[in-house]
Amino acid sequence: MWEWTKAAEKDRIRRCVDSFHRLAETFQYMPARKEGLSEEDVMEIYGMVRDTVCGECGRRRVCWGKNDEKTCRLIYEMLVRIEEGEEEQGTGDSFFQYCVRSGAFYEELKNSFYRAKLNLMWSNRMLENRAAVAEQLQETAQIIHEIACTVYDADEEETETEKKLRFRLKLHRIRVKDLRVFTNTLGKREVILTMCAGRGPYMTVRDIGAILTEIYGCAMVPERESRVTVGRELCTVHYVEDTLYYMITGMAGEPCRNQSVSGDNFGFLTASHGQVVMSLSDGMGTGTEASRESQAVVELLEQFLEAGFTPETAVKMINSNMVLQRGMQRFSTLDICNINLYTGSCEMLKVGAAATYIRRRKEVETVVSTSLPVGVLQEIDCERIEKKLEPGDMIVMISDGVLDVLPQEEGDELLKYLIRHITTSNPAEFALILKEQVLEFAPDGPADDITILAGGFWKK
Repeated sequence: MWEWTKAAEKDRIRRCVDSFHRLAETFQYMPARKEGLSEEDVMEIYGMVRDTVCGECGRRRVCWGKNDEKTCRLIYEMLVRIEEGEEEQGTGDSFFQYCVRSGAFYEELKNSFYRAKLNLMWSNRMLENRAAVAEQLQETAQIIHEIACTVYDADEEETETEKKLRFRLKLHRIRVKDLRVFTNTLGKREVILTMCAGRGPYMTVRDIGAILTEIYGCAMVPERESRVTVGRELCTVHYVEDTLYYMITGMAGEPCRNQSVSGDNFGFLTASHGQVVMSLSDGMGTGTEASRESQAVVELLEQFLEAGFTPETAVKMINSNMVLQRGMQRFSTLDICNINLYTGSCEMLKVGAAATYIRRRKEVETVVSTSLPVGVLQEIDCERIEKKLEPGDMIVMISDGVLDVLPQEEGDELLKYLIRHITTSNPAEFALILKEQVLEFAPDGPADDITILAGGFWKK
C-alpha cells in the first residue's frame, strides 16, 4: 500500500514539475529584444507624420508624388539629427527651405520618434521581465524535482544494517517508529530517526550518534540545532556524516565618512550537508538605501540556500528578482564563498564583487572578478572559481571601499602585504587588525563603506 502511495505522490510532483516547465516555455516564446528602431518602425513614423501634417497641405502631391525620393531623403537626414540630439535649424539643413510646413513637421516627427523610442524601451523591459519570470519558474521546477527525488528515493526496504540499528537502540530502551537512510547530493549518508525513550534514563542524541557511528563505520552526528535528549514523546532527529574540517569566521567594518550606517551587508551561513557559505554584498551608493538593497540580497541568498538551492541557482534567482524591480534602480554586488567541509573545496561566485584573498602560510593568492552587479543585466555574468583549501588557510573577502582607501597604483600589492604579515590566526582579530591598518590611509574616514570578512579553515 505504501509503495503505491509513494509512487502516486512522486508522479503527482513530477506532473507539477512538468507544468512549471511548460509554463516557463510559454514565457520564453516571445520576440527577441530590439536594440533600435527597425526600418518598418521608421516607415510607420513617416506615415503617421505625413498623414497628420501633410494631409491638407496644397503641396502634398508634389512632395509625396513627383519629389517623393527627395522628401524621404530630407526627412531621414532630419530624423538622424533628431536621434543625435542636434538642434532643428542645423547647418546645411535644407528641409526648412524645402517644406512650407517644416516647423510643424519637425515637431511632429520629433515627438513621434521619442514616443517610438519610449515604446521600444518599455517593450524591451517587458521582454526582460518575462524572461526573468521564466527563469524563476524553471529553477523552481528543478528544485522541486530534486527534493522529490531525495524524499521518495530513500530506501524503504530495511537492510540488515538498519535492523541491527533498531535492535541496538532497543537494548537502550529507545523505540524507533520510523527509520530513513539515504545519500545526499554530496554522496554522504544521512539518517532520519523518529523515536522515543521507554522506561529508564533518557538518552542523549549524541550517544545515539555514537551507536550509528559504530554500525555504519563513519562518524555520524546530529544536525545543527537538534534536541539534546530523546524523551518519552516521539521526536525526529536528523543525523549526518561528520565533516573532516571546520571553519571559524569573523568580520570588521566601517561606514563611509558622514554616514552612520554601512551600505555593505554580509552573512555567515552554516548550511546543511557540511557547507559554510560566506557572503558579502555592496549596495549601490552609501547609507540607508544602499544598506537596504544589500541586506535584501544577502537575506534572499540565505533563504534560497537554506531551501536547498545551489549558490549559482540562488544568484540567478536573485538577479531575475532585481531585474523585475529595475524601475527602482536596484543594483548590488554579490560575493559568495562556498566551502565544502568534507573535501576542503572552495567555490567562489563573484558578481561585480571586489577581489578575494587566500592566505596560505606566507603566500597570498588573489581571486578577481570583472562581472557586473546583480540586477543590471538579464543574462547574469556570474564568475565561478574553484579552489582547494589546506588546513590553516585564511579566506579574506572585502568590499570595494577597502581598495579605494589604499594608494591606487599599489593598492592590491599593499593589501596582500598587510594580509601576509598579520600573525594572528583568529579570524575576528585578523579582520579587526586589517581594518585598522587600512584606515591608517584614511585619517578623515573612508570615502566608501569598508567591510572585511575572514574565515579560518582547519582540520578537526
